[in-house]
Amino acid sequence: MGQGTIITLAWVGALIPAYIAAVFALAPAERALAQATHRLDALPRVMVNRYATFALFAAVAALSGDMTIIAVTFAILAVPGLGDTLIYARAGHPYVKHLAAGLGALLLSALAFLAAPTGVL
Repeated sequence: MGQGTIITLAWVGALIPAYIAAVFALAPAERALAQATHRLDALPRVMVNRYATFALFAAVAALSGDMTIIAVTFAILAVPGLGDTLIYARAGHPYVKHLAAGLGALLLSALAFLAAPTGVL
């Protein structure tokens, strides 16, 4: 299989969750849970998978030893923490742990970008 096909499939792999994210943003109660085949009562178990996945991404980045991979990975990992911060802060709920996670990931990303060789990305 050629690299072009693999890249195309990778884009499909990016577009599917982007579509589901859009459905959750526009119609969370009406369509999104059904579209994603998720159930509110399963949310704690679903979150186990999400946090385990975050940990795996972070571990693989660290094991790579590549500053660019670490920088990009932790920039991406900052998004859920900062996004949750906005959600919970706007609702008047505690958010400090989410903010710390998001800012910590951004700080590590910035440090890794600074340590990366020139020509990053």
